[in-house]
Amino acid sequence: FPVPRSRSMNNIVALDRHVINQIAAGEVIHRPSSALKEMLENSLDAGSSSITVQVRGGGMKLLSIQDNGHGIMCADFSRVCERFATSKLRQYEDLENIATFGFRGEALASISHVAHVAITSMTKDSPCAYRANYANGFLVPARPGETADPKPCAGTQGTQIVVD
Repeated sequence: FPVPRSRSMNNIVALDRHVINQIAAGEVIHRPSSALKEMLENSLDAGSSSITVQVRGGGMKLLSIQDNGHGIMCADFSRVCERFATSKLRQYEDLENIATFGFRGEALASISHVAHVAITSMTKDSPCAYRANYANGFLVPARPGETADPKPCAGTQGTQIVVD
């Protein structure tokens, strides 16, 4: 079969971390329905008995999910969208007893590499909810000049994730 010809040979280079994460996001999140599936599984894994979904533009303009699950502790907000950060296992052997839909810690990280993510969450023992924004796997300020730290806010037990 024919070998493609190019004008010049290209050197092999390591891809930039941002490009790697965007490619990985495409492997996990193929379309808005894939993102919704991952977020629904997170809600179910959190013990939710009520889940509300809001979609605009087929999920391309807005994808929002709100549940009444266990919630996310404020201390964990910095890791929510980090690749391979999970509450569901600690070591490889834990995979033998996994009883949840998701466990790898890739879904929210992948979504945050292709869209803006805002998370509001409250645990049973927290005096208030907290809200944070994410882009490219990291906490980001809601507005220029603000800190990226999670902000206390009103809320109910559970988690709301808004992707836009």
